[in-house]
Amino acid sequence: MNRRVFLGSVGSIASLGTLAYATRDSLETLAVRIWLSEQAASYEGVIDRIFDYLENVLGFDHWTLELSVGGTVSVSTENAARLTTRGEWPMAVAAGELGQRNLEPVSDVNLLVTDGGMEEAPTGYGIPHIASVGGARQIAALEPFDELVDDDWVVPNTTPARTIQVLAHEIGHALGLEHDHGVAFRDGGAVIATPMLSSYAWDPTYDTDRSRCGTIRPSTDGLERKLSLAFSSCARRELE
Repeated sequence: MNRRVFLGSVGSIASLGTLAYATRDSLETLAVRIWLSEQAASYEGVIDRIFDYLENVLGFDHWTLELSVGGTVSVSTENAARLTTRGEWPMAVAAGELGQRNLEPVSDVNLLVTDGGMEEAPTGYGIPHIASVGGARQIAALEPFDELVDDDWVVPNTTPARTIQVLAHEIGHALGLEHDHGVAFRDGGAVIATPMLSSYAWDPTYDTDRSRCGTIRPSTDGLERKLSLAFSSCARRELE
């Protein structure tokens, strides 16, 4: 597929998705389909763990969540961000939409999970309807949702917990959310960051100090870092 056809295909998918969002009502279905790289698929239970967390994180009353598995995908690299930013994953989705590849996209979120490392950002990437994230081995090692997440949806800032938050973060981008839909807030001696802000809460180069919720990003100096798996109130309003 040449570049012009690819860009046109992705544009068509995005346009159709935008129309669907504009016309859907609160009872519509949110379709999220998950693919694994061949290496990511080698970790037992990774899909089950993703489903466990997404059923909770995206289980809002204003839509019916439909999670499905697309299968495995052969990729040139396990670097999840690069697969989207360089066009490999969007091109695969576009080819599937055109019937030129054995890959069936859904209208809302097409997520590719790889075995990419989670030590250096970016560890994933999201554009309308398309997202990719690394950390398959970390996701497979996660405790079940009900064992890790407290009543306030706060989790420790461990690599496995951060990985599942990044996965929610990239899905948020695929659904149209931006970083400033996320917030950070103080709770005792800790600063807690919600999915769309995530580790940007501790990034001194991140230059937005006020969220769309109207809150100011607090100082994090000397404070414990924790994560929330709950989208902020303004993110939830945008999704609804």
